[in-house]
This record gives sequence, C-alpha cells and structure tokens, in this order.
Amino acid sequence: MKRLIKFGLALAALAFVVPAAQAQTTETFTATATVASSLTITQNTALSFGNLVVIQDGTNAAAATLSAAGVFTRAAQVGTENLIQTGTPTPGNFTVNTGVASFVNVQVTFPSAAITLTNGAAPPGNGTFSVGTFTVAAPTAGTLGGTTTTVGACNTAIAAGNPCQYTTSNGGLVTFPLGATITVGSATATFIDGTYSGNFDLTAAFY
Repeated sequence: MKRLIKFGLALAALAFVVPAAQAQTTETFTATATVASSLTITQNTALSFGNLVVIQDGTNAAAATLSAAGVFTRAAQVGTENLIQTGTPTPGNFTVNTGVASFVNVQVTFPSAAITLTNGAAPPGNGTFSVGTFTVAAPTAGTLGGTTTTVGACNTAIAAGNPCQYTTSNGGLVTFPLGATITVGSATATFIDGTYSGNFDLTAAFY
C-alpha cells in the first residue's frame, strides 16, 4: 500500500510538471544583408587645357596650371619659353555614384605620377606634354570627410599619393572638379598642330 501511494504521488507530481515544461515555442526568423558595392565613376566634363601656343627657347620647359576652379596660370618664365592660352580651358568634372541612397563614406585615389600627352598624328620626335600635380576643389555633391575635411587637406593627400575622402550626398553621389599642371616635355622639341591626349586613372572605393 505504501508503494501504491508513493507511485500515485509521483504521477500526481508529474502531471503538474509536464505541462509547465511544454509551455514554450521555437520560431525561425531570417537575417538579411544586401551587398551594394558597385561603384561607378562618370566623366561629366573632360580635363582640357584648351588651345595652346608653345614657344620654345631651347633651354627651359614652359608650364602652366589649370586649377580645379578653371583658372589658367602660366608658370613664371625663366627664359623666353611660354605657353600662350588662345582658347577656353576647362577643368575636369567627375561623379562617383555609390548606388546607395544614403550618406556613405567613399574615397577617390588620383594619379600619383604624371601622364604624357601625345599627338597620334605627329611624326617621331614630335613634342609631348607632361600632366601631373592633380588638384580638386570643393565637391558640388557630397562633402569632404574622413581625414581630408578641407580642400587643402585633400590636395595634400593627393600630392602624397593618398586618397581624398568624401561623404556622399543623400543620393549616394560625390561630384568634384579636377585641375592639373601641364609642362612641355622637352625644351627643344617641335610641336605640330593637333590634339595631344593621354589617359589617367581615378579609383573610387568605400572606406
């Protein structure tokens, strides 16, 4: 009889414990992440130094700077060398599109070495130009950011081979103007009329 009572008490206790243990539920939920890393760079306006008359003195290489604001300034003459502007120079203008409609951080790396402009229709030995010392002005879309919050800091970084950092606009864009310095490649070369051109790279990345 004692065993029956004990067993009955055990069953009664189990009857109360089991429902409490079953009062739970497990649901499955989903975590998501969307990859949006397709950056594009669009050239809105090509970097152009306009129409130039090259005057050689056989010793000194003429040079001039086109600022990102569009100001063409001839370098101080050492001899009689000269670059005379007879047209309308235009700074370059570029847009980085992150594809993300929000304020995000993006950086742009500019050429650290000078590029060469050549005339493809010219004979061998014809003159060339060297273009380097790229500079930017304040962006018209987005803002400067990161370690380059001022135009001066940005251009210092470019000169050192480092990227200029930006925060995009609400539409995920950064638009900036670009200037550079042009220098005659050889003080003794002859320049025939025509268009002199060369390619340079811009690299955009998230940071």
